[in-house]
Amino acid sequence: MWNRYAILIIALLLLSHLAEAQSKPNRKKKTQYEEVDFEDMMRRYFGKEKSSPIEGIYSVSCVITKRNKRFLSKRERIKVVERKDNYARIAILKDWPGSKRDYIEVSLSFRDAKKYPIVGELSALSEGQSFIYKHLEPDGTVRTFSMMSDSETLIEAQYSDMEKRKTVTYQLSYLKTYPKTSDLTVFKDK
Repeated sequence: MWNRYAILIIALLLLSHLAEAQSKPNRKKKTQYEEVDFEDMMRRYFGKEKSSPIEGIYSVSCVITKRNKRFLSKRERIKVVERKDNYARIAILKDWPGSKRDYIEVSLSFRDAKKYPIVGELSALSEGQSFIYKHLEPDGTVRTFSMMSDSETLIEAQYSDMEKRKTVTYQLSYLKTYPKTSDLTVFKDK
């Protein structure tokens, strides 16, 4: 009988201690330091003079289409399966010297704010306007896109795959949000 009362008293003491610990606010020391997040560091990095025209922060959009011919017909049917506008924010950075890849693509919209996974690799072709882009999926599969940059603000990539008699095409559009071309000319004038 006394054992039950002792266990009950201990349990009540533990519960009151837990409730008291939860009610106390976490006191963080205030500092006078200016703080920057990862995106601010990226902006400072891209603001330097010697950054490549492809390096920057991008917003990514995707369109997936299926294309097939009907049985005994010459007409081709094209259907938009999925469209995602501005579904990801990424940064394209120059990789280490001597690396097999020229640039890496880092996700800025990953679910863990402290981790920035490399979700793609870019290898430049002639004159830096065309790239071979290897997109890395979370399950480990790799899709190889052909990528082309017509201007300094837009890059487009395309990948096609055959599924039975259908051609599935993934088209990615990268819109540069930082640095803008006008921002780069300001740094070059200084």
